[in-house]
Amino acid sequence: MATLIPCEVDTTPMAAEIQSVSNHVKGTTAAVVTMQSAVVAAEIQSANKVCSNVNRGFFTLVRSQISQKIANKQSRVEALLMQLGQQKRQLISIKSNMEREYGRIAERYLKIFTSVNKELEQRIRQVDQPVFELVNKHMATSSNRMNALTSWVVTSQTEGIEQSQQILVSKMKRNTQLALEQSTDFLAQIGEQRALTEKILISNPKGNAEQTCQIPVVICETINDVAGIPRTDVSTPDGLSATNASQIFNTVRDSDELKWKQTEANAMVSEEFSRILEASNVSPRVKDMIKKMYASADFETL
Repeated sequence: MATLIPCEVDTTPMAAEIQSVSNHVKGTTAAVVTMQSAVVAAEIQSANKVCSNVNRGFFTLVRSQISQKIANKQSRVEALLMQLGQQKRQLISIKSNMEREYGRIAERYLKIFTSVNKELEQRIRQVDQPVFELVNKHMATSSNRMNALTSWVVTSQTEGIEQSQQILVSKMKRNTQLALEQSTDFLAQIGEQRALTEKILISNPKGNAEQTCQIPVVICETINDVAGIPRTDVSTPDGLSATNASQIFNTVRDSDELKWKQTEANAMVSEEFSRILEASNVSPRVKDMIKKMYASADFETL
């Protein structure tokens, strides 16, 4: 069975202490609130300072990058300007050289054409020498004679004037007759020269019909043992021009109608081959081997 023991407890000191603690807690709370406000203000200030520093650093970085790019572009532009200036000087030098070369070439060709014109003029004068002699010499002489034969007769009678005029007319007729005779002789000489030239010159030695002339050529076709690619060589006469030789080579190479055909050795070819072989300075053994190779070879013609 429980026993109740009555007792009295004095809570005054505890209350006093709790009041003191409460006062301290309130002071601490006020201090904490003040510190929190100060911390928040410091954080805001620090954040603003950091943002301003970041902004300043970003703008500084961007500005430095832009300045660097501007410097690089400026240096590139200056280098290109220097290169363009150098190319301009080179082009001006090339232009001046071309102008000088053109002047020299033009002067050289002018001299050549002038000399050619003079040579052609001399040849034309030599070919048509009678015409030039007639124009420059005989006609001038005839004109001078006609002018010289005209004279004034001092007379006061009508008969004397008529006689002098008749004499003048008769002399002019005589000079005209001489000029006509010389012209006739000149034209006759020209006709004789033309007939003689037509007899000497051969305009068409084989008649008027068109004919095909064949040019002897040598066609040598070799085949490489390794690659098996045929090679065709065409030898033309020495007097043939390079253009005609090239046309012959292209005709032999590209023509579809020119095909090698099996045939027998021509007697004339064999005789010529034997003659050349006998006239050579090789040994008899080599000659015999060449004869055997020639006898065993297969002949093909185009």
